[in-house]
Amino acid sequence: MIRQLLIALVLLVLPAAPLIAQEGPYVPCVGCDNLLHAPFPETGAWYNPDQSGTGINLEIQNGYLAGHYYGYTAEGLPEWQIVTGSLVRSEQEGLQWELETKLQYFQGGNCIGCEYQPPSEPSEGPVIKLEFLQRNYLRITLGDNPSQFYVPILYGSLGMRYFEEQTPYVFPQYGDDTFFTLVLKPNTDPPTPESWEHLIVPVGVGKVASGGINEGRLTYKTWIPQSRPPGPDVFWDFIICELEPESGQPGCKILQGDKEYIMPIANMSDSRIFGEAEDGSTIEGYRISYD
Repeated sequence: MIRQLLIALVLLVLPAAPLIAQEGPYVPCVGCDNLLHAPFPETGAWYNPDQSGTGINLEIQNGYLAGHYYGYTAEGLPEWQIVTGSLVRSEQEGLQWELETKLQYFQGGNCIGCEYQPPSEPSEGPVIKLEFLQRNYLRITLGDNPSQFYVPILYGSLGMRYFEEQTPYVFPQYGDDTFFTLVLKPNTDPPTPESWEHLIVPVGVGKVASGGINEGRLTYKTWIPQSRPPGPDVFWDFIICELEPESGQPGCKILQGDKEYIMPIANMSDSRIFGEAEDGSTIEGYRISYD
């Protein structure tokens, strides 16, 4: 794990690729047209895998975003700028959340280990536009530059591009002793905490059906905790990802009880999952253990 983290951090400080390079990964959103809810974006480090070296770190609390964009000057010197603001539920088709504001930067602070001196008052940088298409999929535009597409960096756990012909999105690989706590929320107005359900579910390693991923499906399995030990493991399908017949693009669904929850692939990450049923009820999973 330490080695993976070091590799990811090294990639972050490599020189940035020119703007004429690819704009970033394509991540399809199967089933998004009928979804009502928009989970808040992932907190952490985001970047364009095709242009590692620049990126944005985001912290999101109760719909308010704070972070910093790091990149380089025209001379190749490192620089960073602050971005803050409230996320707005987007009314544009295909978007969930958006934020448009001006970057801010500071000067005149002290070096590490030097006597403290406060930095200058903030100066305004270029306009930055953040448009979240899925929980883990972002379109970012800086000033008049072409837009790029960002995804969070997966560095602390294993992942794989199971549908590489359709998208470079990295699917997480959960170990045999990975546990999620699930929150099942019915579609009531307003939702009452008394009607929510809370479960703790173990999720096994994702496995591919025989014949290859393009012909089969990606399945994440779970089991009944009471059967371990002493009884035999009782497995059932928990998350299924496969190609949609009409579009030929990968989409996922969460199976829980008698419900199926649609989960676009970028609503699935190493630490969180989010899906929505046909009746508008939702399921959200928070990872609580690592192997």
